[in-house]
Amino acid sequence: MNLSSPTLSIVIDGTIIDDFSGNSGVVYLVQNRENVYPRRIAYKTCKHATDDSISLIKEEAEKWNLINSRYIVPIYYMHRVLNEYYICMRACNGTLMDLLNDDVCEISAYVYSLQIIKGLVDMNKSSIIHHQDFNPQNILYEDMSLLFNGFPSVDMHDSHRYRMMISDFAMSNYYLKNNVEGKAGGKFPFKAPEQYEFNNVDGFYPDKFALGVLLCILFSNKHPCGHPAKEMLRKNIRNRYKINWEKWALSGDRVIDLKNNEIRDLITQLLSVEPEKRPSYDQCFNIIKSEFEKINKEQCGFSLFYIDYFDGLHDEWPREQLKIRVN
Repeated sequence: MNLSSPTLSIVIDGTIIDDFSGNSGVVYLVQNRENVYPRRIAYKTCKHATDDSISLIKEEAEKWNLINSRYIVPIYYMHRVLNEYYICMRACNGTLMDLLNDDVCEISAYVYSLQIIKGLVDMNKSSIIHHQDFNPQNILYEDMSLLFNGFPSVDMHDSHRYRMMISDFAMSNYYLKNNVEGKAGGKFPFKAPEQYEFNNVDGFYPDKFALGVLLCILFSNKHPCGHPAKEMLRKNIRNRYKINWEKWALSGDRVIDLKNNEIRDLITQLLSVEPEKRPSYDQCFNIIKSEFEKINKEQCGFSLFYIDYFDGLHDEWPREQLKIRVN
């Protein structure tokens, strides 16, 4: 961990308290001074400021800014500081990966799933057709109980405290720019058959395949390869288990240990080797909603209320042109 960024320190009104590094980018979490709102904010930038990386992060910010959804991490503006570019965005409390360190109960699985799928629906309706790196590390959450006293109320399941939001659009729509090299992206336990090189798979819907993996993990606490989710989500899993992920994605057994036939069938369809046979996000949402209503209509009602509520707010607050600050 490197909690320093001399360039960013020029403009922030606080202290860098954490950082998170990915393949090509790094996110700095900043704690602002007491009289500055919001108290925490996040900045994403390139690991190395080259002409290509700067062009890509500017493109990412433009695409990201077009998405109008409560279930996508909101960005506020882009900040150019000297020759470095930073995407300024909402700071969250953690990632879905954190919540998957413990077994997820059935109600929580439904609550999280509806929000995540709603984010994918909204994403597709705006600028992003393919996220291409959809996995728990790129699904952040906001703990609403830290923002509102008494939330969730005593009649609500505790999982309602978490607001899921999809993040990180660096790889998004790469396939639309280049349908050969642009198949890249994805983490191995979530990577779709069509994302591997030298395969004969027709079509391209990798986010749906990754959603199938994620739903299996949420509802069964196992990866559909059959191993416990906790083990499959660890770092260096490829070396630890010696799993040939390409072979599994293309021809491996789908082990979906669920009693609910509708959810099991939905996951099976999402994990199809044939991308065109995977169901739409609207179909996924409706099936999850229908099954949630069957097991607990009250808790499902709470989820749908907030989804409808935030939809209304975002209809009234359309996205504006991306603002760019320069120092």
